[in-house]
Amino acid sequence: MENSKAHTSLKRTLLLISIINMPTLALSPATQQISEHFSKPLASVQTAISTINFVQIGVALLLMILINRGIATKKKAVIFGQCFYGLTALFAVLFHKSYPSVWCLSVLTGCASGSFVTNSFGLMFDNFGDEERRGMAGYQTSFINLGGILMSLAGGLLAAYMWYGGYLVFSIGIVFAIICAFTLPSYKTPAKAQGEKRTKIRGKVFYYAALTMLFMIIYSSCGANISTHLSGHFENYSKYAGICSSVQMAGGAVMGFVFPKLSAKLKDYIMALACLLLFSGMLLLSFCASSLPFAMLAMFVCGGSMSLFMPFATYGVSQYSDPGNSSITSFIISSIAPSAGGFLSPLIITNITNAIRSGSTVFRYRFTAASALAVGAAIFAITLLTAQKKKA
Repeated sequence: MENSKAHTSLKRTLLLISIINMPTLALSPATQQISEHFSKPLASVQTAISTINFVQIGVALLLMILINRGIATKKKAVIFGQCFYGLTALFAVLFHKSYPSVWCLSVLTGCASGSFVTNSFGLMFDNFGDEERRGMAGYQTSFINLGGILMSLAGGLLAAYMWYGGYLVFSIGIVFAIICAFTLPSYKTPAKAQGEKRTKIRGKVFYYAALTMLFMIIYSSCGANISTHLSGHFENYSKYAGICSSVQMAGGAVMGFVFPKLSAKLKDYIMALACLLLFSGMLLLSFCASSLPFAMLAMFVCGGSMSLFMPFATYGVSQYSDPGNSSITSFIISSIAPSAGGFLSPLIITNITNAIRSGSTVFRYRFTAASALAVGAAIFAITLLTAQKKKA
């Protein structure tokens, strides 16, 4: 009974801390306010906040090495991350009068998310069976999206009173750290026997990671361009872009709860279905810039596509993970692949579409729609061929 209770507590804790997996959403409502408060260009503020992503990867990599060598544990890493969130909120209260504090806060936030995001996935890989991992992957995605909505709302509300208000949301990390201390299992990566090699990373891990990066290159252009896309049709376009972004996350939250049963039936084909949904959403966006209801519907569909693709890629990698290599595999699929995709998206998509038809978000969305369809067709063909080879 105790083991059953501990297992249930672990599930609930991993879902709970997923709520703060996307810290930048609590900060994005205040970018313009920070720019005006310190008289800095908006691009400079956005760059300072985006530093979170680079710090996150570096910290996750360092902890992966320490955990893989048995020096640290995933439990300590997660608790460390939650405490760093609390420290970020405290730092914001004490040191918010100069612009360099924005950079310092980004470093602290990156340390926090880099410590716990990857390792919470690693704990899921290690402690659940095949079907439980499938369900957890979907539910975690839903909670991440629900958390994104809550953090955006809370961050926007607090930012209305002070530019650093969004950082105060992270004070919840102290509460989460206490919960994690009582509910997360503590164990070190199994030591290698003399002459034994570390568990080999299977090719399928890199296959799912490569597909995740491709998907995120396309998917990231959806929200990144919505404000510009609506700007020629609505006076308060920033407000409506924010609404559309919330609807996008709502689509992800809803589809995450559908994912477990749907993925059990479709298996790898679900990634092709996700690309088809992304194609539909992007194409609809290209035709409906002047219609807010249709734009919201398109964003909902795009958000839903992410909650089919990402959890399945995560679940797929978990099938080739064990306690000996989970710190590496979870780092690859939850940190490197999506972060690389998000970083490369504007460099590839924006530059290519600008070179063909400069400044046209209509063309950009149609280009990304075609790209999503091409990736989906390739996944479908690869999955079909692999299934036929297994039968033969």
